[in-house]
Amino acid sequence: MKVYLTSILKVIILFFAPIKPLIILISLSTIIDTAFGIWKAKQLNEKITSKIFRNGLVPKLISYITTIMMVYGSDVFIINELTMSVVDVEFLATKITALTLISIEVKSMDESFIAVKGYSFIDKFKQMISKIKDVKKQL
Repeated sequence: MKVYLTSILKVIILFFAPIKPLIILISLSTIIDTAFGIWKAKQLNEKITSKIFRNGLVPKLISYITTIMMVYGSDVFIINELTMSVVDVEFLATKITALTLISIEVKSMDESFIAVKGYSFIDKFKQMISKIKDVKKQL
């Protein structure tokens, strides 16, 4: 019985191996967002409890990872064939879903940053890129 279960587990791990980097990126962005939330709570003297983590971080990680795995499964068997006839990008639905989840987390980090510092790091980044473009045009 143990041999069968390990074989099934190996097959599942190999099936999801191509999206391992996406799962790691989504997990890291969620953990970094949680760190921003802790930082914000400490700066604003809000109460931090373990219940918040149990009800926030863990379910969010599980739901995000499950979502990306389910989209990947449907991408492998259905969606990829349809999108490859239009766009030459493999597993486009999985990549778009991962990008959406990561952008949600980045926006949440920005909201925490605004609450503490009073300005958006996304806006500062955009301003910096625009200044670089202006300098490049002048050269």
